[in-house]
Amino acid sequence: MQGFRERFSGGGRGDRSTVALAAATLALIAALVFPRVYPAARRGPTCSDLAAPLGGNNRSVLSFQSTDPGALDLRLELSSDTVSASQPVEVIVTFVNEDRGPLILHFNPDGPILTANDNIDGVTLEITRVGVAQAVADQPQTYTSPATFANPEDLHLLGSRARCSEEYAIAPGDLAAIGIGPGEYRMRAHYRNRSPGDPRPIQPPNATATPIPQYATNQGVWVGEAASNEVRFTIQP
Repeated sequence: MQGFRERFSGGGRGDRSTVALAAATLALIAALVFPRVYPAARRGPTCSDLAAPLGGNNRSVLSFQSTDPGALDLRLELSSDTVSASQPVEVIVTFVNEDRGPLILHFNPDGPILTANDNIDGVTLEITRVGVAQAVADQPQTYTSPATFANPEDLHLLGSRARCSEEYAIAPGDLAAIGIGPGEYRMRAHYRNRSPGDPRPIQPPNATATPIPQYATNQGVWVGEAASNEVRFTIQP
């Protein structure tokens, strides 16, 4: 026991290097294996819990906004692909930032809208029947991102190459209201935002110059559209 303590507490530089190398190896193995054995690790934190970006006057060149319309990738999964007509359909949407810079996201405050209308901003869920030509009706709700994001808590900064996820439970009543009953269905998630945000209405009268000129006229919110993979699910009587 004494020899063990001497080796790892009072040993030479070679021993410390060996311990450091072993720790680095274990960390690498954990990074590779952990997401495989714990699926939630692949989804990242909850998107709506991510911090809001700092104000325009506090930004640096490192936070330069992404203008790549293909920077965001969506991944859709369901908690269960078979539910009864009295159960909610539990949906998990993962947002993956494929860009070298961070993305600023904004979500519709009342959750996703069940629609195939591509003029609606925020998260939408498109549902179609399998093997039936008749389309599923759209929810009557609509949403358009505001011209100015006055509340910073409405914005969420997703780091470079990072991911986050949102979980939604679609109530049986909402499904029944648009004619979704027992049967087999396809679902795809979409995310859209057309407003980069205009900070001028909420800037102080004597705001100092921003280090990046483009932030003088917009809030850097990512503008673009992303669609997820398709999943199938069955509603039983």
